[in-house]
Amino acid sequence: MKKITFMLFFLLITTNLFAAEAGELVSIIELVSNPQNFDGRKVTIVGFLNLEFEGNAIYLHKNDYEYSIYKNGIWCDIDVAKYSKFNKKHVWLEGTFNTKSKGHMGLWSGSIEKITRVWESERSRILK
Repeated sequence: MKKITFMLFFLLITTNLFAAEAGELVSIIELVSNPQNFDGRKVTIVGFLNLEFEGNAIYLHKNDYEYSIYKNGIWCDIDVAKYSKFNKKHVWLEGTFNTKSKGHMGLWSGSIEKITRVWESERSRILK
């Protein structure tokens, strides 16, 4: 019984520690329209990720990428080698938002830096 109680206690503590580290879930629309509210904060966003030379960004929609609507995207300061498997996919991305850094030629609406996690959106797997 003591082992079970200890395991439950340990699980509760570790779950709370991981939850505390997670970034606040916000939409790209919120970041674009009110960037000052999120500057320097750890956030989690969902969007279409494009990884290419001078064009690493996450967009609100795939069409925003395809039609070069940069302002509907957020520049990503990302390790391309580490996350290349997520290129051209809808993903969840967690990192720190920066309003001053706007990527190559200042085209995007801010940037995500210190990226800690990227994972594929369940919806994009279903749509394949």
